[in-house]
Amino acid sequence: MTKFSTRWHGAVAAAVFFASVGLLARSGVLLLAAIVPLAYVAYGTVVGTDLPATVHVSRHVDPDLTPPGTPVRVTLTVRNGGDRTLPDVRVVDSVPEELSVMRGSPRTGTTLEPGESTTIEYVLVARRGVHDFAPPRVRLRSLGGASVRTVDPAVDGETALVCRLDADAPPIDDQGSQFVGRLTADDPGEGLTFHSTREYRRGDDAGRIDWRTYAKTKELAAINYERQVAASVVVVLDARPISRAVPGPGRPTAVELSAYAATHATTDLLGTGHDVAVAVIGANGAGPSGLHWLPAGGGETQRRQAVEMFRRAVEATNQSDSTDRQVTELLDLAPSGAQLALFSPLLDDRPVEAIRTWRSQGYPAIVLSPDVVTANTVSGQFEQVQRYSRLARCQATGAQTTDWRRATPLPIALDYAFAADARLPNQSQVGIQGGTL
Repeated sequence: MTKFSTRWHGAVAAAVFFASVGLLARSGVLLLAAIVPLAYVAYGTVVGTDLPATVHVSRHVDPDLTPPGTPVRVTLTVRNGGDRTLPDVRVVDSVPEELSVMRGSPRTGTTLEPGESTTIEYVLVARRGVHDFAPPRVRLRSLGGASVRTVDPAVDGETALVCRLDADAPPIDDQGSQFVGRLTADDPGEGLTFHSTREYRRGDDAGRIDWRTYAKTKELAAINYERQVAASVVVVLDARPISRAVPGPGRPTAVELSAYAATHATTDLLGTGHDVAVAVIGANGAGPSGLHWLPAGGGETQRRQAVEMFRRAVEATNQSDSTDRQVTELLDLAPSGAQLALFSPLLDDRPVEAIRTWRSQGYPAIVLSPDVVTANTVSGQFEQVQRYSRLARCQATGAQTTDWRRATPLPIALDYAFAADARLPNQSQVGIQGGTL
């Protein structure tokens, strides 16, 4: 519906005022002055013909299925589908309230000739959940601004952004294998990677003969390969209230990022044949000491149950009063010889104490810490120094530590955290040696 713009109400009031005073005072000057605002009103009326609502809008969200923290590009195209020029087109896209714009702007103003289009591009930061876009607000004005029409056009293309913990990671360069937890034993055996050579024994497979050595020395030798073994891994998610910090408005919390990393680590570990248990500390659950606990297992059912547990942890609002007991309880629940993988932003000393406790009992440990600390303030720089100190203290216990920076693709961070060059003394004991920060 086209409305008369309020911008001309002042001109009408001024014309009435000057005319009224001029008549009362019998002043020709004031009567003449009333002509000026009336001229503006007349101009606006002449050029303010009815505005056609021939605007077509399409939206493209790339990617429309994404994990938390991923930049998402939104492209909104507005086209004049009529046969008349739209002199003043103002468009504002309806960004979901839970999301923030990282780059670009969701609004524009332009003139559109018949068949012409304009494009808006902006980048959002994904958070877990389904985020629906409402129709964009399009406001049309006539050339003189006297007529204004606001339309909510139907939108072609995507109308929602879906962010899930188990969404595929964004494409990266051919770095990292995207498979974690491929642990090898010190004892040689069947495999693909060279381990050592030994004297040839009658009955050895011809494929294991070291023909290069034979060509040099004319002596037969057999090749030993690194033997891969299955491991039990306990994936521990830090879901305490302090870990729900965000680096800025509309950004995913550290718990969301940790849960996303834990989801992919669990998927990769299960996919390579390892047994995985899941524990969530800091939120009240139905397990021992209030833990959210999923006993070790394998297969697709285990993965679905783990993803559901991580989802509930992200949404949890109840705080556990027994975090210390939960940390100790894990020692009784963890399978013999398992390794513990902690996903935490390390915003206080409790995770460090947990790693010390687990390591003191002989459990190998891994720490992957998403970086959500903003270092653009003095307090932020101080907190970042403290976080680096906690990473170093975890590493000093012999744990493998990984600082997951926001610019680092997750598969690379996971590949480093679950280093493929770890060695196991035997099949039942899993160990990851400390890395460097």
